Amino acid sequence: MASEQMQNNSFWWKKRPSFLVFLNFLPELLISLRNLFIKPYESKLKVLCVGNFTLGGSGKTPMVRYLRNLLEEKGYKCGVLLRGYKGSVKGPIEVSYNNHNSKEVGDEALMHSKDGLTIVSKDRVNGCKYLERMGIDIVILDDGFQNPSLKKDYNLLMVSSTQGIGNNLVLPFGPLRETLKRSLKNVNAVIKSNYSKNDHYSFDIISKFYKDILTANYITKVDNDISKNVILYTGIADPLKFSHAIRKNNYRILESFILDDHEEINEELANKILNTAKEKNADIITTEKDVVRLNHTKEGSYRKELSLKSNIAKLNIELDKNYLIGLIENGLNITH
Repeated sequence: MASEQMQNNSFWWKKRPSFLVFLNFLPELLISLRNLFIKPYESKLKVLCVGNFTLGGSGKTPMVRYLRNLLEEKGYKCGVLLRGYKGSVKGPIEVSYNNHNSKEVGDEALMHSKDGLTIVSKDRVNGCKYLERMGIDIVILDDGFQNPSLKKDYNLLMVSSTQGIGNNLVLPFGPLRETLKRSLKNVNAVIKSNYSKNDHYSFDIISKFYKDILTANYITKVDNDISKNVILYTGIADPLKFSHAIRKNNYRILESFILDDHEEINEELANKILNTAKEKNADIITTEKDVVRLNHTKEGSYRKELSLKSNIAKLNIELDKNYLIGLIENGLNITH
């Protein structure tokens, strides 16, 4: 299990002297050499990629779900394609919420499958070819911006208000997947997933190179009528954001169980969470992503009981949807 303090004090997210950007030279060279030998596959479908600058925590998956809904409301047939992080299935395979679990296809794929056609494929090109046979208009990639194997028609990058691009260094020295300069060469739109009043200091760096950042307000709501005293558990990339959102909704977090991103809950931990909630006379709160990991849990198990007693804090997105859809339609050269 991770700790909130460890997440918050990571070297990656703290301000560093600007001269350290020389550390980006070697990772950037390796990326350039890799890309020289890869010819991107060009699909006959329109490919919309929702990616990010950094590893995890940018609000990418909620935005993919939001965009799918908007595009399908406009009459476009969409399919979501992703690798199924932490899942064992190689694919390509169509994900079924009723028949698959997170160990097979990953938690994000399960969430997408509740909304519509979702394909998991470790090889994105094979996944795209699979979708070409399914009578759709648009492939929406959940992640894959930095992967050169598949040509994208429109690239939308997410950046979190609380994390930005971190220390502006590329892996392993920082959270960036590639240099900011390289990313911005290929981007069509940048959206800030807004969780906070104040932006991360690194937005000063981004704004030097890219001015027209769109803002999407990410608002956490709990629909259920529950006690104000809660026990929180989660295994997401940025648990601090979730904790802050719950407190912002006037809930008192009596105890938190913070797992690593995508980490499965075992029977022992499920029992501990349940007992803690009972002892403290509190309700249990978590994210939808955490609950889907308990999908198809054995009846009578602590994991099953936890799934039934967990109250989901839902994430709502507010932005100028007509403006965004207009940008995407123009970028993909489509109308409906």
